[in-house]
Amino acid sequence: MINIKSVSGSKRASFFQYSLIKRSATLAFCFLFLTACDEPAPQEKPAASAPAKSEVFTAAGRSWIDIKDNISPAVWLASREAGHDVAPNDPAAVSLRALLDDADARFTESPRMIANRAVQVQAMLAERGVKESAREVIEGLVSIGHVGERAGFGETCQHYVNARAASGSRVAALEALRRQPLPPPSGSEER
Repeated sequence: MINIKSVSGSKRASFFQYSLIKRSATLAFCFLFLTACDEPAPQEKPAASAPAKSEVFTAAGRSWIDIKDNISPAVWLASREAGHDVAPNDPAAVSLRALLDDADARFTESPRMIANRAVQVQAMLAERGVKESAREVIEGLVSIGHVGERAGFGETCQHYVNARAASGSRVAALEALRRQPLPPPSGSEER
C-alpha cells in the first residue's frame, strides 16, 4: 500500500488518475462480463391468460403407489388389470379388496405394500418370459400362507421368484414354498 502523504503533488494527481482509470476499467469489464453472460429472463405470462396446467391422475398407468397416495390398493390393481381406471365399487376392485384383506391376515405388510410387491413380482416374472398377474401372485402366496402366520410378504415374493426360476412351474414353486415355513419379515417393511 502506498502512503499518499509521502507522494508529491504532481505524482499524487497522476496516482489518483491512474487509480481512477484502473477502477473504471475494472468496473466496465465486470459490467460487460456480467451482461454478456446473462441470459434474458423468461417473460412470465399473466396468471389470468395462462391456462391452468392439470395432469389427469390415472390409477391404471401407475407403477407404484406411495404411502401418501390417496388411492385404494384394490382399485389400483383392478385399474391396472383393466387398462383403465375403475370405480371403487367395480367387481374387480371389490374382489381384490377381499384378496388383499386375506393377504393382510397372513403377512406383515399392509395391503398397499402387498399390492406394490405383487406388481414388482409380475414385472420380474415378465422379464423371464413368465406371464402372471399381480392378482395371481397374491392368490398363490395367500394359498400357502396361514392366517396369523404374519410372514414377510416381500421375502416370500423373493422366494417365490427364485422357486419359479428353478422349477418353471407356478404349481411346483408354490408347492416348494408350502413345504417349508414362510420367511419372517425383515423388519424394514413399512405398513
